Amino acid sequence: MLHRQADICAAMPLQNLQLNWLKTFEAVGRHLSFSQAAHELNMSQSAVSQQIKLLENKLGRRLFERQTRSIQLTVAGRAYLGVVREGLRHMDQGLNSIFNSEAHGTLELSVNNTFAQFWLAPRLERFTRLYPRISVRIFGMNWEAEVPPSSAELEIRYGSGNWPSFQAKRLLSKEIRPYCSATLANHLRDTENVLDLPLIDVLGTPNGWSDWLSRYLPDAADNSHHFYVDSYTIAASMAVENVGICLLNDELVQGSYLHKFLMSPFGESIECQASYFLIKLHERPLSGVAQAFYDWLLKELD
Repeated sequence: MLHRQADICAAMPLQNLQLNWLKTFEAVGRHLSFSQAAHELNMSQSAVSQQIKLLENKLGRRLFERQTRSIQLTVAGRAYLGVVREGLRHMDQGLNSIFNSEAHGTLELSVNNTFAQFWLAPRLERFTRLYPRISVRIFGMNWEAEVPPSSAELEIRYGSGNWPSFQAKRLLSKEIRPYCSATLANHLRDTENVLDLPLIDVLGTPNGWSDWLSRYLPDAADNSHHFYVDSYTIAASMAVENVGICLLNDELVQGSYLHKFLMSPFGESIECQASYFLIKLHERPLSGVAQAFYDWLLKELD
Protein backbone atom coordinates (compact mmCIF):
# COMPACT_ATOMS: atom_id res chain seq x y z
CA MET A 1 0.00 0.00 0.00
CA LEU A 2 2.86 2.39 0.82
CA HIS A 3 4.54 1.71 -2.51
CA ARG A 4 1.23 2.24 -4.30
CA GLN A 5 0.76 5.59 -2.50
CA ALA A 6 4.26 6.72 -3.45
CA ASP A 7 3.71 5.76 -7.10
CA ILE A 8 0.44 7.68 -7.24
CA CYS A 9 1.92 10.80 -5.63
CA ALA A 10 5.00 10.70 -7.87
CA ALA A 11 2.80 10.65 -10.96
CA MET A 12 0.79 13.73 -9.94
CA PRO A 13 1.90 17.09 -11.35
CA LEU A 14 2.54 19.70 -8.66
CA GLN A 15 2.98 22.92 -10.61
CA ASN A 16 0.34 25.67 -10.41
CA LEU A 17 -1.75 23.98 -7.73
CA GLN A 18 -3.67 26.60 -5.80
CA LEU A 19 -3.49 26.46 -2.03
CA ASN A 20 -7.24 26.98 -1.60
CA TRP A 21 -7.91 23.90 -3.76
CA LEU A 22 -5.76 21.82 -1.41
CA LYS A 23 -7.39 23.20 1.74
CA THR A 24 -10.82 22.50 0.26
CA PHE A 25 -9.81 18.97 -0.72
CA GLU A 26 -8.49 18.29 2.80
CA ALA A 27 -11.75 19.47 4.37
CA VAL A 28 -13.93 17.45 1.99
CA GLY A 29 -11.72 14.39 2.44
CA ARG A 30 -11.95 14.70 6.21
CA HIS A 31 -15.73 15.13 6.34
CA LEU A 32 -16.57 13.12 3.20
CA SER A 33 -19.20 15.78 2.68
CA PHE A 34 -19.30 18.83 0.41
CA SER A 35 -21.88 20.54 2.62
CA GLN A 36 -19.93 20.09 5.88
CA ALA A 37 -16.72 21.23 4.22
CA ALA A 38 -18.54 24.27 2.83
CA HIS A 39 -19.81 25.15 6.32
CA GLU A 40 -16.32 24.80 7.84
CA LEU A 41 -14.68 26.90 5.12
CA ASN A 42 -17.49 29.49 5.01
CA MET A 43 -18.06 28.79 1.33
CA SER A 44 -21.03 27.76 -0.77
CA GLN A 45 -21.40 24.08 -1.58
CA SER A 46 -21.21 24.84 -5.31
CA ALA A 47 -17.89 26.70 -4.77
CA VAL A 48 -16.49 23.70 -2.91
CA SER A 49 -17.60 21.36 -5.67
CA GLN A 50 -16.08 23.65 -8.31
CA GLN A 51 -12.68 23.77 -6.54
CA ILE A 52 -12.59 19.96 -6.27
CA LYS A 53 -13.34 19.67 -9.99
CA LEU A 54 -10.55 22.15 -10.81
CA LEU A 55 -8.09 20.16 -8.67
CA GLU A 56 -9.12 16.87 -10.25
CA ASN A 57 -8.75 18.34 -13.73
CA LYS A 58 -5.31 19.67 -12.89
CA LEU A 59 -4.15 16.36 -11.44
CA GLY A 60 -5.79 14.28 -14.15
CA ARG A 61 -7.21 11.96 -11.47
CA ARG A 62 -10.59 11.53 -9.84
CA LEU A 63 -10.29 12.08 -6.09
CA PHE A 64 -13.88 11.23 -5.09
CA GLU A 65 -16.54 8.74 -6.15
CA ARG A 66 -19.82 10.67 -6.28
CA GLN A 67 -22.79 8.63 -5.18
CA THR A 68 -26.45 9.60 -4.78
CA ARG A 69 -26.30 10.63 -1.13
CA SER A 70 -22.60 10.36 -0.28
CA ILE A 71 -19.07 10.60 -1.59
CA GLN A 72 -16.06 8.34 -1.07
CA LEU A 73 -12.35 8.84 -1.68
CA THR A 74 -10.84 6.99 -4.61
CA VAL A 75 -7.57 5.10 -4.18
CA ALA A 76 -5.71 8.12 -5.58
CA GLY A 77 -7.76 10.42 -3.34
CA ARG A 78 -6.84 8.50 -0.18
CA ALA A 79 -3.16 8.55 -1.09
CA TYR A 80 -3.20 12.23 -1.97
CA LEU A 81 -5.12 13.21 1.18
CA GLY A 82 -2.23 12.07 3.40
CA VAL A 83 0.25 14.03 1.31
CA VAL A 84 -1.86 17.21 1.43
CA ARG A 85 -2.46 16.96 5.18
CA GLU A 86 1.27 16.60 5.87
CA GLY A 87 2.08 19.51 3.55
CA LEU A 88 -0.46 21.82 5.16
CA ARG A 89 0.82 20.87 8.62
CA HIS A 90 4.41 21.69 7.60
CA MET A 91 3.26 25.02 6.22
CA ASP A 92 1.40 25.93 9.42
CA GLN A 93 4.43 25.05 11.56
CA GLY A 94 6.73 27.11 9.36
CA LEU A 95 4.45 30.14 9.39
CA ASN A 96 4.09 29.96 13.17
CA SER A 97 7.83 29.71 13.76
CA ILE A 98 8.63 32.62 11.44
CA PHE A 99 5.80 35.08 12.01
CA ASN A 100 4.15 34.21 15.31
CA SER A 101 6.00 35.61 18.31
CA GLU A 102 3.17 34.24 20.44
CA ALA A 103 4.32 30.65 19.87
CA HIS A 104 3.95 28.81 23.14
CA GLY A 105 4.64 25.46 24.71
CA THR A 106 7.56 23.62 26.30
CA LEU A 107 10.81 23.04 24.44
CA GLU A 108 12.89 20.05 25.54
CA LEU A 109 16.52 20.52 24.64
CA SER A 110 19.43 18.14 25.20
CA VAL A 111 22.65 20.19 25.36
CA ASN A 112 26.33 19.51 25.88
CA ASN A 113 27.18 20.90 29.33
CA THR A 114 30.07 23.10 28.18
CA PHE A 115 28.08 24.64 25.34
CA ALA A 116 25.10 25.20 27.64
CA GLN A 117 27.15 27.03 30.26
CA PHE A 118 29.50 29.12 28.13
CA TRP A 119 27.58 29.79 24.90
CA LEU A 120 23.87 29.16 25.36
CA ALA A 121 23.21 30.51 28.87
CA PRO A 122 24.49 34.06 28.12
CA ARG A 123 22.11 34.26 25.13
CA LEU A 124 18.94 32.57 26.41
CA GLU A 125 17.55 35.84 27.75
CA ARG A 126 17.25 37.06 24.16
CA PHE A 127 15.27 33.97 23.18
CA THR A 128 12.97 34.42 26.18
CA ARG A 129 12.36 38.03 25.20
CA LEU A 130 11.47 36.99 21.67
CA TYR A 131 9.31 34.03 22.72
CA PRO A 132 7.97 34.79 26.21
CA ARG A 133 5.44 31.94 26.10
CA ILE A 134 7.95 29.18 25.37
CA SER A 135 9.31 27.34 28.40
CA VAL A 136 12.70 25.66 27.98
CA ARG A 137 13.59 22.37 29.65
CA ILE A 138 17.31 21.63 29.30
CA PHE A 139 18.87 18.20 29.79
CA GLY A 140 22.64 18.37 30.21
CA MET A 141 25.04 15.84 28.73
CA ASN A 142 28.77 15.59 28.15
CA TRP A 143 29.87 13.37 25.30
CA GLU A 144 28.11 12.17 22.17
CA ALA A 145 25.62 9.33 22.42
CA GLU A 146 23.84 7.13 19.93
CA VAL A 147 20.44 8.66 20.69
CA PRO A 148 19.26 11.66 22.70
CA PRO A 149 18.94 10.78 26.42
CA SER A 150 15.49 12.37 26.56
CA SER A 151 12.47 13.01 24.38
CA ALA A 152 14.14 16.21 23.12
CA GLU A 153 13.48 17.08 19.47
CA LEU A 154 16.76 19.00 19.28
CA GLU A 155 20.19 18.28 20.68
CA ILE A 156 23.41 20.25 20.82
CA ARG A 157 26.08 17.60 20.78
CA TYR A 158 29.87 17.56 20.89
CA GLY A 159 31.48 15.16 18.46
CA SER A 160 32.53 14.45 14.91
CA GLY A 161 29.26 15.48 13.28
CA ASN A 162 28.90 12.06 11.65
CA TRP A 163 25.63 10.62 12.95
CA PRO A 164 23.74 8.83 10.15
CA SER A 165 20.34 9.08 11.79
CA PHE A 166 20.63 12.82 12.38
CA GLN A 167 20.86 16.05 10.43
CA ALA A 168 23.80 17.96 11.94
CA LYS A 169 24.61 21.69 11.70
CA ARG A 170 28.04 22.73 13.02
CA LEU A 171 27.72 25.69 15.40
CA LEU A 172 31.27 26.75 16.30
CA SER A 173 34.66 26.67 14.64
CA LYS A 174 37.01 23.74 15.16
CA GLU A 175 39.94 25.93 16.22
CA ILE A 176 41.21 25.65 19.82
CA ARG A 177 44.07 27.67 21.34
CA PRO A 178 45.79 28.10 24.74
CA TYR A 179 43.93 30.05 27.43
CA CYS A 180 45.01 30.88 30.96
CA SER A 181 44.57 33.55 33.62
CA ALA A 182 46.29 36.90 33.34
CA THR A 183 48.41 35.95 36.33
CA LEU A 184 49.89 32.93 34.56
CA ALA A 185 50.09 34.76 31.24
CA ASN A 186 52.51 37.24 32.82
CA HIS A 187 55.02 34.38 33.20
CA LEU A 188 54.91 33.52 29.50
CA ARG A 189 57.37 35.26 27.18
CA ASP A 190 57.03 32.91 24.19
CA THR A 191 55.54 29.57 23.25
CA GLU A 192 58.37 27.57 24.83
CA ASN A 193 57.37 28.83 28.27
CA VAL A 194 54.11 26.90 27.95
CA LEU A 195 56.03 23.87 29.20
CA ASP A 196 56.73 25.72 32.46
CA LEU A 197 53.02 25.61 33.32
CA PRO A 198 50.73 22.70 34.18
CA LEU A 199 48.84 21.61 31.05
CA ILE A 200 45.14 20.84 31.42
CA ASP A 201 43.93 18.22 28.95
CA VAL A 202 40.34 17.11 28.30
CA LEU A 203 39.82 13.36 28.12
CA GLY A 204 37.64 12.03 25.33
CA THR A 205 38.49 14.78 22.85
CA PRO A 206 40.31 13.88 19.62
CA ASN A 207 42.93 16.64 19.88
CA GLY A 208 44.74 18.25 22.79
CA TRP A 209 48.08 19.33 24.11
CA SER A 210 50.05 16.55 22.45
CA ASP A 211 48.88 17.85 19.05
CA TRP A 212 49.60 21.47 19.95
CA LEU A 213 53.12 20.64 21.19
CA SER A 214 53.85 18.44 18.17
CA ARG A 215 53.01 21.34 15.87
CA TYR A 216 54.61 24.29 17.65
CA LEU A 217 57.32 22.72 19.85
CA PRO A 218 58.22 19.50 18.05
CA ASP A 219 61.74 19.29 19.50
CA ALA A 220 60.95 20.24 23.10
CA ALA A 221 60.79 17.66 25.87
CA ASP A 222 57.42 17.69 27.59
CA ASN A 223 58.25 17.60 31.30
CA SER A 224 55.15 19.57 32.33
CA HIS A 225 52.72 18.52 34.98
CA HIS A 226 49.47 17.36 33.34
CA PHE A 227 45.91 17.48 34.61
CA TYR A 228 43.31 15.32 32.88
CA VAL A 229 39.63 16.22 33.24
CA ASP A 230 36.51 15.02 31.45
CA SER A 231 35.03 18.31 30.20
CA TYR A 232 36.03 21.71 28.88
CA THR A 233 33.93 23.24 31.66
CA ILE A 234 36.22 21.80 34.33
CA ALA A 235 39.31 22.70 32.31
CA ALA A 236 38.19 26.33 31.97
CA SER A 237 37.31 26.56 35.67
CA MET A 238 40.75 25.27 36.64
CA ALA A 239 42.40 27.77 34.31
CA VAL A 240 40.42 30.60 35.93
CA GLU A 241 41.78 29.47 39.31
CA ASN A 242 45.42 29.67 38.09
CA VAL A 243 45.81 25.88 38.11
CA GLY A 244 47.24 25.74 34.60
CA ILE A 245 46.67 26.44 30.93
CA CYS A 246 44.04 24.76 28.78
CA LEU A 247 42.91 24.68 25.15
CA LEU A 248 39.56 26.28 24.36
CA ASN A 249 37.41 27.42 21.47
CA ASP A 250 37.43 31.22 21.04
CA GLU A 251 33.62 31.49 20.78
CA LEU A 252 33.13 29.77 24.14
CA VAL A 253 35.39 32.29 25.86
CA GLN A 254 34.34 35.49 24.12
CA GLY A 255 30.62 34.80 24.48
CA SER A 256 30.70 34.08 28.21
CA TYR A 257 31.98 35.39 31.53
CA LEU A 258 35.28 33.58 30.82
CA HIS A 259 36.55 36.55 28.81
CA LYS A 260 36.85 38.50 32.07
CA PHE A 261 39.19 35.91 33.59
CA LEU A 262 40.99 34.14 30.76
CA MET A 263 43.22 35.33 27.95
CA SER A 264 45.01 33.66 25.08
CA PRO A 265 48.73 34.38 25.46
CA PHE A 266 49.50 33.09 21.95
CA GLY A 267 47.64 33.13 18.67
CA GLU A 268 48.82 29.65 17.74
CA SER A 269 45.88 27.27 17.40
CA ILE A 270 45.17 23.76 16.20
CA GLU A 271 42.12 22.31 14.52
CA CYS A 272 40.13 19.91 16.64
CA GLN A 273 38.42 17.09 14.77
CA ALA A 274 35.30 17.56 16.89
CA SER A 275 32.99 20.49 17.49
CA TYR A 276 29.49 21.41 18.67
CA PHE A 277 26.54 20.52 16.44
CA LEU A 278 22.83 21.25 16.46
CA ILE A 279 21.17 18.00 15.48
CA LYS A 280 17.71 16.67 14.80
CA LEU A 281 16.40 13.40 13.50
CA HIS A 282 16.11 13.05 9.73
CA GLU A 283 12.61 12.92 8.28
CA ARG A 284 10.94 14.18 11.47
CA PRO A 285 9.35 17.65 11.25
CA LEU A 286 9.93 19.92 14.23
CA SER A 287 7.16 21.22 16.43
CA GLY A 288 6.46 24.95 16.41
CA VAL A 289 8.50 25.63 19.56
CA ALA A 290 11.44 23.53 18.36
CA GLN A 291 11.43 25.22 14.96
CA ALA A 292 11.36 28.64 16.65
CA PHE A 293 14.45 27.73 18.70
CA TYR A 294 16.23 26.19 15.70
CA ASP A 295 15.75 29.34 13.60
CA TRP A 296 16.69 31.66 16.51
CA LEU A 297 19.91 29.76 17.23
CA LEU A 298 21.09 29.91 13.63
CA LYS A 299 20.39 33.67 13.54
CA GLU A 300 22.49 34.12 16.69
CA LEU A 301 25.42 32.55 14.83
CA ASP A 302 25.22 35.03 11.93
